[in-house]
Amino acid sequence: MANLETRRLDRDGVEDRSSGRLGRAWALVRQKGLLEPVRLVRRHGVGASVGFVLRNVRHVVADHLARKWDRRHGVDTAGSIQLDALDVVGPHRAKGNEAVCTSPRSFDFIMKSLPHDLQNHTFIDIGSGKSRTLLLASRYPFQNIIGVEFARELVEIAKRNINSFRDASRKCRALSVVQADAAAYEFPETPLVVYFYNPFSSDVFEIVLKNLVSSLARHPRDCFIVYGSSSHRAIDWARPAIRDTGMFTELAVPPMPGFLDAVRTIDYAVFRVAN
Repeated sequence: MANLETRRLDRDGVEDRSSGRLGRAWALVRQKGLLEPVRLVRRHGVGASVGFVLRNVRHVVADHLARKWDRRHGVDTAGSIQLDALDVVGPHRAKGNEAVCTSPRSFDFIMKSLPHDLQNHTFIDIGSGKSRTLLLASRYPFQNIIGVEFARELVEIAKRNINSFRDASRKCRALSVVQADAAAYEFPETPLVVYFYNPFSSDVFEIVLKNLVSSLARHPRDCFIVYGSSSHRAIDWARPAIRDTGMFTELAVPPMPGFLDAVRTIDYAVFRVAN
């Protein structure tokens, strides 16, 4: 379908492609005429056109709910943030994917697959973006919560969010963000829950996974890996990569429902280090 995206920078200098979709669609009609939607349907077919409209409607609804959640909690986590113009650490800018916030309902659904006794575990979000997942994790009784993010602008936004987050249900207040290339990050020697929401390409993931396996081999401890993806079919290569380490057992989990606050339904897998 026609590309309706335009470059839009917010006050922090980050490009957000989630907001303004209806405005861009109307701008296209005004620019090319009222018959442009008809021409697009003829060019791409009814099925593809309906799918395109439904995807955008879902995106608009999810983005509205994300910004409503932000207003309720006094933070700025919504959006689809592009990495091209950001100040990043390390050589893997081109390997990173856009920063998209996890939906609260999806995260809570995933957490049902983990044990409740995680008081001694450190939750680590690899590619933590503007910190939405860190804030969601703070409502669970983790010992510590750490975000690993290679873009300076997103780290600064995340730190502001951590300081301003308002939620009476918080159970963990030990939140921090590290600006680092995930491929060079050293995991703490505590029990872990390591969360990936399709942050980068498979070759970078393999480096991070190898580092995690080496850390667990040097200092044996409990560890969960949660991997989620809603695009690029990343789950199709992440799941076998984790299995092939020989260190993790995949847990049986129910399929993710199609929550309205999620731009796309998340495919996910949960693993635990084998005893």
